[in-house]
Amino acid sequence: MATTGAQSFIGYAPGRTNPIFCHQTVMTTSAGVWIGDNPLQFTLPTLMYQIFLVFVTYRLTHAVLRLLGQPLHVSQIVAGIILGPNVLSRNKSFGISIIAPDHYQEVVTISITSYMLFFFVIGVKADLGVIPKVGKKAVAIGFLSTLLPIASVSLATLFLKSKIPLRYHQSNLLILLTDTWCITSYPVLSCLLSELNLLSSKLGRLAMSATLIASILHAFANSAIVTYLQGVNIGSPIQGLMSLASFLALLVLIVFVMRPIVLWLIRRTPEGALLDQPSFVAVISMALACGMLCQMIGFDLTAGPFFFGLVLPGGPPLGATLAERMDCLVLGLLLPLSMSFAGMRTDLTALAHVSNWWLFETYVLVIVVAKFTGVILPCLYCRMSPRETISLGLMLATKGIYEVYTVIGWAEHFLVGPDELSILIVTIIILGGSSAPLIRYLYRPEDRYVTYKRRTLEHAKPGDELRVLACIHLQDNVKPIISLLEAAVPARDSPICAYLIHLIQLVGRTDTVLIPHKRQKKSSSSATTPSETDHIVNAFQLFERQYPSGVSVLPYVCISPYSTMHDDICSLALDKKVTLIILPFHKNVLADGSISFFSPSVQAVNVNVLRYAPCSVGILLDNGLSDRWTMLHRVAVYFLGGADDREALACGVRMTKHAAIELTVVRFLPPTEVREVGPEERLDDRMVEKFLQEKLDGKRVRYREEVVKDGEGTVAVIRETSPEFSLLIVGRREGSDSRLTAGMSLWREYPELGVIGDLLASTNFGGRVPTLVIQKQVRVMGPAAQAPESPKDVSTVIQVEPEDEDNSQPDEK
Repeated sequence: MATTGAQSFIGYAPGRTNPIFCHQTVMTTSAGVWIGDNPLQFTLPTLMYQIFLVFVTYRLTHAVLRLLGQPLHVSQIVAGIILGPNVLSRNKSFGISIIAPDHYQEVVTISITSYMLFFFVIGVKADLGVIPKVGKKAVAIGFLSTLLPIASVSLATLFLKSKIPLRYHQSNLLILLTDTWCITSYPVLSCLLSELNLLSSKLGRLAMSATLIASILHAFANSAIVTYLQGVNIGSPIQGLMSLASFLALLVLIVFVMRPIVLWLIRRTPEGALLDQPSFVAVISMALACGMLCQMIGFDLTAGPFFFGLVLPGGPPLGATLAERMDCLVLGLLLPLSMSFAGMRTDLTALAHVSNWWLFETYVLVIVVAKFTGVILPCLYCRMSPRETISLGLMLATKGIYEVYTVIGWAEHFLVGPDELSILIVTIIILGGSSAPLIRYLYRPEDRYVTYKRRTLEHAKPGDELRVLACIHLQDNVKPIISLLEAAVPARDSPICAYLIHLIQLVGRTDTVLIPHKRQKKSSSSATTPSETDHIVNAFQLFERQYPSGVSVLPYVCISPYSTMHDDICSLALDKKVTLIILPFHKNVLADGSISFFSPSVQAVNVNVLRYAPCSVGILLDNGLSDRWTMLHRVAVYFLGGADDREALACGVRMTKHAAIELTVVRFLPPTEVREVGPEERLDDRMVEKFLQEKLDGKRVRYREEVVKDGEGTVAVIRETSPEFSLLIVGRREGSDSRLTAGMSLWREYPELGVIGDLLASTNFGGRVPTLVIQKQVRVMGPAAQAPESPKDVSTVIQVEPEDEDNSQPDEK
């Protein structure tokens, strides 16, 4: 035997090709430095030291690499390389403490456990219900992007057969490389899309559906391949068939024994609560047991937990419990240690010789080209844009956690040496690190919301159906929005179509949901408790029945993370050709000044909708309106000028069609000697003159002008007049700074409301009047953008690839 250090030896036993490591006995805990012990020679202190060092290094590394658009797993591997033999571990004493072979066993055990739990959590978050709903495009992409790489690699093997080393044939390494790298890992893709905030995007849904289909079919095909290889290796096809039968038996155990147990635990959990501790421990124990059983019958130990998670329902309470109790531990601590450990074992000097890496890189190049071909062919047939096609190919070609896990497994079974391991890890860094920033650059879901037609209240034709998208987060938002819609219910010649969307935060699942709400059939034997969505929809249906000829309500349910919820809202508004989106303000202030609801995440959703909406947007401030389930009779429009204020005036004019509404338009003007007359002012004068000629009657519709010198005078008028009304309508006027609002922007607390809206929402302001803040459509291009509008509107011309926006149909989701 040859010595490799003071405490470890390596050699080969007679008749064996696998190396044998011999280590001096290592104790678990240290008695302390004061009696002469070195804590880093004991297992537990060393493990704690490694976890701490890895955590600090990868967080610092990611703080730099995320500026370059790198995903988290790349930062974790790079942190391991920094700690590895090429950088910090060049210092021998540091290297022995962090990557000594006698400490591998503990880290490998933690790594395997973290991978099993990670794949189980991803399986729970996945939704098998999307499989029956996927279209032909997703099926074609899933099949071709998997079969073409396998066929291409098989042909490459035939051509390069004479140049492939014999040991690769004997170890079946190339077969394993083909089997692993030709597929797209569902966990890897879900993590990537989550980091890029593309889970709810049209392309993200397509990629997830195609990958889920391909992954499930590949798992069953892979079980047959493993069965065949085991039969060949042991020379007994019968035993190979027994292995396949044992795998099927495990699936039966998961579906018909373990799943019913978990469903029973879920049913006994109160609505809205998390799983209790015994139930949670039972679920985790069953997931680990699935991994153990898979390992016992000769299959990948992560396959069992992943399939067990797939058959369980995501979302609350199980998914929410896992997200609450497992994500921080597994994704924040254990998995980074595993990924960094792979980086520590990477030796960059292996790349110095072309003979070490040319074969692997040739295989990877063939796989990537074939996968892109498998994506491009269906996309060309479906006439997808080049940007979306390339972005989809990059999504399906990315590599990450699953590939690192398989490479480490090959190294543990001595299928690859240190050089091959280093080459494969570097390849994973290249593929994962290049795909994320390229996808971020190429694919911008918001571009499809740039329309070629004005969708505003001002440009709506008389008698046309008014399409409104009402967004609801909580039941507290229902009464204010219904009161607002009731005030806008006109005569029969101009009805309202209200698209209702209940927005629910995505917790414990990866697949977002945007589907029509299905009415449950009434049954005397049904004991199902109505959900929050049912209560919300019932309230709007009652409102619909009160105005059968003037209102129609079409409810939808959206389950999405707050970071991408605006994408679902804008997508539905675009597909349904909505004129106005109504959003609830993220803070409800009651009449006594107390706050009943506050959510910064909802505020972020509102900001994003204002930025990307394909139509006009209104933010409704409650200010106690939910406590007054009454009709809004006295409405005021504060008109300071500008595109948003003209849209607010158009909204007020729309309400005058209701016989019970009284409208007062208060126009603020600077003194005559300082007033400037430009394009904006001429458009304001023209719209006000039209209002005076067609609507003013001096009784139910009134008009008044207020001459103010500065922002202080504007505030004084609003403070004096606002208590007279039951609803105020103002324009957002973002970016419009004039003498009328001078100095008011210094104390702005809510930028999404504009200067006047922020004043009315302030708890320091005397009034407690419900307010609707309106922003006119700003994302428009083509001939509509060149129409005689304000300079603000004309300048909003965004260069994107044309899409048939107005003829688009809602996607099947």
